[in-house]
Amino acid sequence: MSKRRNPIWLLPNLLSLDAPLVGLVWMWMLVRALRVDYMQSAAWFVLPGAIWCVYVLDRLMDSWLRPEQRQSSPRHIFHWRWRWPLLIAVVIVALACAHQALFVLSRSMLSAGIVAAVLCAFYFLMASLGNKQIPYLKNLLAGMIFAMGVGIPVNAANASLLVTDLNDVLYAFNHTGWLDAGWNFLKMVVSTLIVIFYESREIWVFGLLCMLNITAIDLWEKASDAEDEDVASSHEQNLTLGLIVLAGGSLMFAVMFADQYTKPYFYSVMVAAAVLQVINHYREHFSINSLRVLADVALLVPIPIFLAA
Repeated sequence: MSKRRNPIWLLPNLLSLDAPLVGLVWMWMLVRALRVDYMQSAAWFVLPGAIWCVYVLDRLMDSWLRPEQRQSSPRHIFHWRWRWPLLIAVVIVALACAHQALFVLSRSMLSAGIVAAVLCAFYFLMASLGNKQIPYLKNLLAGMIFAMGVGIPVNAANASLLVTDLNDVLYAFNHTGWLDAGWNFLKMVVSTLIVIFYESREIWVFGLLCMLNITAIDLWEKASDAEDEDVASSHEQNLTLGLIVLAGGSLMFAVMFADQYTKPYFYSVMVAAAVLQVINHYREHFSINSLRVLADVALLVPIPIFLAA
């Protein structure tokens, strides 16, 4: 492994701190957009803590399943070199998050968090299968899980989150059998997804932005390895079209459906999508490490919109 010192500006990416920061910023923007007066302070720790654990485990699993990444990607080189300290840190942070979730956060937030954890397990299963092309379905799942994690604390603070919660699942398991418990768990999953994505347009729009962000990074990383130029061009067109549709749709939502509080949120999605497209257009001028950082910066650029709103 190379012993060359990494630049300071790359450290947040190497330490997997970029995604938790993005999650905190967008949760703050969602709190302002949905006019939430009070949210449990523990949520501001559990969200970034959970995101950090997932990202570290994802990169460690990548390094384990695909040894070539231990030599090619600075993120994976760093995570594999420091895998044991990072695993210990993940255990500590995960236990702290679990304590807050079990004993501090509301029951509805815990129930929804369990649904998100189940989806994360499914994501790791998909990731273990690997894909040499751009994995759109996996990226969509990852983006929506990320947006769901951001949206759960806000929805739990803003309204009654679930029709069925964990108490119903546990009661059925203890008194009427595992079939009823499974049925109640399915209802808990469905009701959570309905509230999070169907009743909250802001969350699934952000999920699409996250999906395109991940897809852009995949495209930039794999562009030089593409054997078929037509296939590479097709992926490029898909990304460009997706960003244009998302930016246009966000503008339409802001103009036609949003109130004065949610307008800045949709404008933020529009601006972030536009910045991603600009970065994609000029990507040949940047190294792949710079592009990874710029992809995160694109999601933080809209902060002044909310500060000025």
